[in-house]
Amino acid sequence: MSSCVSRREDGLEGLVHNSELTGSPGEDPQHGIEVGSALRVKILDVDLERRRITLSQRQAATKV
Repeated sequence: MSSCVSRREDGLEGLVHNSELTGSPGEDPQHGIEVGSALRVKILDVDLERRRITLSQRQAATKV
């Protein structure tokens, strides 16, 4: 199981679970994502106590 972690300078961490990454079926969800990549994501949840954000690349790509 893979996922992407985003870490800001202030220590706040964001997680994009592999199920929330875009990509073609059967393709590695992290294909084309490298350290330093910029991703458009949607904030799904904020946990202030743990200083973590749950993010989704898939939902950010969906038009509302």
